[in-house]
Amino acid sequence: MRSSLRRNARQRRVGLTLDLTAMVDVVFLLIIFFMVSTTFITLESGLPIDLPQAQTAQVQRSDLPTVSITADEGIFVQGQQVTLEQLPDALTPFIASGQTVVILRADQSVRHGLSVEVMDQLKQAGAQRIAIATGGQ
Repeated sequence: MRSSLRRNARQRRVGLTLDLTAMVDVVFLLIIFFMVSTTFITLESGLPIDLPQAQTAQVQRSDLPTVSITADEGIFVQGQQVTLEQLPDALTPFIASGQTVVILRADQSVRHGLSVEVMDQLKQAGAQRIAIATGGQ
């Protein structure tokens, strides 16, 4: 009985405390992780493109060459306007440096035929994969 009294007295002196410091650190690390991992493709400023929405979009590297088609059917490579015929030549430096994935950003109002023509030119320029940019949810 005496030993149980000592144990109770010791518990009262020490007290039960819950150290939340480690949990707070983990929460802040998770917040930072999610902020960094949700970085999306950098959109080209100055080109107003209304991207179609998709729920199954995947994030790609942002340093990939980007071809944009605006609503008025203007074609841009890295922000520089080109014609459909000039497109393969404009992509040649990127393909030569090993960039075989090209991001296609087309306004949702662009006719399907133009998008297919641009994708055909991208393949002719040497692009092995075409990533189609979407607006996401």
